[in-house]
Amino acid sequence: MKNFFLLLVMMGVAITSQAQHKEGDITIQPRIGVSFSNITGDDLFSGDSKMKINLTYGFEVEHFFTDQLSVAGGLLFTNQGYKFDYYEGVEPGGNSVKKTGNFNNYYALVPITVNYYVIEGLAVKAGIQPAFRVKTQLKVDDRKLDMDDAMDFLFGNHEVTVNKFDLSIPVGFSYEYNKFVFDARYNLGLTKLYKGIEQSSRNSVITLTLGYKL
Repeated sequence: MKNFFLLLVMMGVAITSQAQHKEGDITIQPRIGVSFSNITGDDLFSGDSKMKINLTYGFEVEHFFTDQLSVAGGLLFTNQGYKFDYYEGVEPGGNSVKKTGNFNNYYALVPITVNYYVIEGLAVKAGIQPAFRVKTQLKVDDRKLDMDDAMDFLFGNHEVTVNKFDLSIPVGFSYEYNKFVFDARYNLGLTKLYKGIEQSSRNSVITLTLGYKL
């Protein structure tokens, strides 16, 4: 029995030590999770947007300047955007048929955050996140339309486009246990979603990921 308790203590020390970092440490963290995305302001199609959920994945590299302060930079891929309702056709009773479409904005994100470990394993973070749009699709009735072509058809002369660059401020926290890291952050969009119109829509995204520090 004594040996059993001694083993538990040793395991606890080993697990705790894995969560400790010191000055000069560099870790690589593959991450996967989900994003809850929407926009602030009215959307271009219906004036009322809804949150949608999508996969987020990538990696992050973290450098420790002290045992409490670090800077991390990474590369994440995600599908942001929103859902919207639209009406099509007429039901037998005379009412229009309500349907839901998806505005899918595929981004390559480059989050850069400063992380402060308030206690061992628990960090609060804030930073800046440039993002580069890979493609945009509008999904309606199981049909996928290229948004760049659609915008060019609707407005012509490329006067109104979906912004190819996005900038946001990520704030959140992470908790590390036995090298596994749960990360939660909110990305406040600073860049307008569209160029060439007065529409002030901006991305608003909550991201939850699970990573493993190598």
